Amino acid sequence: MTISLLFENNRKWAARVAAENPGFFSALVEQQAPEYLWIGCSDSRVPANEIVGLLPGELFVHRNVANVVVHTDLNCLSVLQYAVDVAQGGGT
Repeated sequence: MTISLLFENNRKWAARVAAENPGFFSALVEQQAPEYLWIGCSDSRVPANEIVGLLPGELFVHRNVANVVVHTDLNCLSVLQYAVDVAQGGGT
């Protein structure tokens, strides 16, 4: 599969979703206030929001190898800070 085909598939997916649910993407813009933070493995077989029955925007996700939270991982720490300070209304 080429990168061009991936982009084409994305365009088709977006068009299909918009046709089936015209307000889907505009609702997502307003919906970044998830109640849950999911720290999970980067395993491509596991779509985090789907395996817990949530829609896009309802689960804030951080993925890494082996679900590890390490005090030197600035990316993970940034996710935690965003989840605490912004997503749950603690900041701006």
